[in-house]
Amino acid sequence: EVEIATTPERLWKALTDPSDTRQYWYGALSISDWTVGSRWVSQSPDGEVYLDGEILEIDPPRRLVHTFHVVHEAEAAAEAPSRVEWEITALGDRCRLTCVHLGRGPATMDYTSGGWETILGGMKELLEAGEAAGAST
Repeated sequence: EVEIATTPERLWKALTDPSDTRQYWYGALSISDWTVGSRWVSQSPDGEVYLDGEILEIDPPRRLVHTFHVVHEAEAAAEAPSRVEWEITALGDRCRLTCVHLGRGPATMDYTSGGWETILGGMKELLEAGEAAGAST
């Protein structure tokens, strides 16, 4: 969970626009057409897919739920997909972004250990300072 000085609409864009995710999600592009049932991927700019999932719920700019499956590391790829829930709550001139990752197997847990904190911190830096130096690569 993180509070960010921004609007729900700008936070939603940061969560769903590949040009934004590239700046705080370790250089990865988050790509989907953002409709229920659609595929979601996190991939390198040259097309290597790191994460794969399906959009389960979407209510812009408030809630996004998708599955999360690590596909580029064999041990984690052998596990069943987990689930990520994003909630945006407006708090005046700020927003609270809550990210809950449910159902992770041990290899996916190891893969994401510390990563969500880095990603959320990078998103905050991007939206409040205009850059996310710590999470871009």
